[in-house]
Amino acid sequence: MLLFLGVSCVREEGSTSTGLDSIENPRADKLVSKYGETVSVTFQADGAWTAALELKTGEGWAEISQIKGNEAAGKGTVRINFSANEGDERSAELYVSVEDREPELAAVFTQAAGESISGLSAYLNDYMHKRLLEEYLWADEYAGLDVDMKASYDQFLPVNLGRMRTNNEDGGYFRDNTANPGQRYIYSQISEVTSTKTYVATRSGSLPSAYGLGIASFYASLMEQGKDAIMLTVSYVYPDSPAAEAGLRRGDCIFNVNGIRLTQSNYETVASELTDRPEGSYDIGFLRFDPDEAQGKYVLNEYSVSVAPGTFGYNPVIYSDVMSVGGVKIGYMVLESFDSSTQPALEKVLGEFIEAGIDELILDLRFNTGGEVQQSRYLASSIAGRGFDDMTFCDLQFNDGSLETWKFRSGPNEVDKLGVAPEIPGLDRLWVIMSERTASASELIINGLEGVGFSTVLIGSRSEGKNVGMVVSQTVYEGRRFEFAPVTYRALNAEGESGPHDGFTPHEGFEMNNQNTSTSDDLDNMFPYSFGDWGNIDFNIALQYACAGIYGSVSSSVRSYPSPFIHVAPLPEKERPLGRFGNAVYLREL
Repeated sequence: MLLFLGVSCVREEGSTSTGLDSIENPRADKLVSKYGETVSVTFQADGAWTAALELKTGEGWAEISQIKGNEAAGKGTVRINFSANEGDERSAELYVSVEDREPELAAVFTQAAGESISGLSAYLNDYMHKRLLEEYLWADEYAGLDVDMKASYDQFLPVNLGRMRTNNEDGGYFRDNTANPGQRYIYSQISEVTSTKTYVATRSGSLPSAYGLGIASFYASLMEQGKDAIMLTVSYVYPDSPAAEAGLRRGDCIFNVNGIRLTQSNYETVASELTDRPEGSYDIGFLRFDPDEAQGKYVLNEYSVSVAPGTFGYNPVIYSDVMSVGGVKIGYMVLESFDSSTQPALEKVLGEFIEAGIDELILDLRFNTGGEVQQSRYLASSIAGRGFDDMTFCDLQFNDGSLETWKFRSGPNEVDKLGVAPEIPGLDRLWVIMSERTASASELIINGLEGVGFSTVLIGSRSEGKNVGMVVSQTVYEGRRFEFAPVTYRALNAEGESGPHDGFTPHEGFEMNNQNTSTSDDLDNMFPYSFGDWGNIDFNIALQYACAGIYGSVSSSVRSYPSPFIHVAPLPEKERPLGRFGNAVYLREL
């Protein structure tokens, strides 16, 4: 890699220049951590390019570890690794040369010196250190570490626990089909509590308040092949939120916000604002796939809505319905989290399923990253029924080998306030839709049921593999409240087995996405996202396969699911046509 020196023509960081534009440096106005970190700089280039890093101070403390998109025009990424700094403040400059032009100064970095830590960090580090020595699942190994007590409190855990080598406290890892393949992260965490929980009256009971538009996340894709036009497909909206009340729903494809078309240079900023930092009112233009009865296919229609952020009750039941397949009643529930403060919402849906007399249950956990053991136990007890009362749902194993046992039907201690779960009669198996986001309490449902011999059918893509949990505590420093959640136990089922470290694997024929770098070999290469609403099996392919499996088991002579707009074979043994379903042009041709 060449080191460009003596450059006579440079530009101000972030300004527009021929060949290089839309530079985003996450450390443009911040110091690089003195403890070392990895920083990714992105930009738009109008041709092939090369990159080089010049260290203005010292040697060998930073290097380019990865480049992407350098072979042609478009979005480029340069990833730089910075090592820890034990000396004075130091700086580096990143230069990019587009198609043999003069090198351009793309980004400037300044790394903080190794000065002493604040009183806040000293207090919190001591608090965390003492809890880790006593309660951490791998306390023995932690006690043998040369712990850096001078790290800032927000870096204390990654700096120290990142050196752990036992089991999985080096955390999960990003799969190959994500933006950071192979990158690791730890589970233990500390965060400042900035608000107290208030409640809002909803149709599902009194639920914790949330604020925003109510759009969860997006799937970004090209709107037209070969053109710089991006659409953001809505993953889902929260019930009764401003977005839901305005008419937005899962699968809507946003292409215009406040009169501005989405492009590769602005869509990330827009998506972040709509989901995390909404301010004022938004005029949103979007496309939706609507069924055309006359043509017997879906057509793209254009809509627009105005929506502003507001307060709404957080409901983790994103969608629920009772469907009928070949005379079999199927309950379908999409659950985003296990949160006992939202218990009225869960109880409402379970009551509807019981009243309807469902024969099968499909539990969609593709976006469920976990939550509380007590609600996971509650739902599992409702599914398994009275025949499993007082059997072990899970044992929480702590670092001294002691066990805290949670039973089906009711919890063992006063922490579990949820009581006896209502039985869904007649279920002898559970269909679970999962993805790499399915973790912790979600995986506990699967592991706990399998531990007592209750059958589960797994659909989607491989789950996270988080078989450990936390006991959360709070502490206060000068009026500021912090929540600390270290890994303190491993969850075991009745057979004494924890969930697999690399996640649960879908059953044969039910894998939607294999999480590799290619999309051409997936049954559903948008999974866990989709263009259509939750109940639309034409686009919710995982639900379609679950229904096909249920229907096939009811009548072996009829091996398809009846739907007027099916574009693809719904059965596991048949393949979907290959192609990038994230492209609206491709879908127009279906």
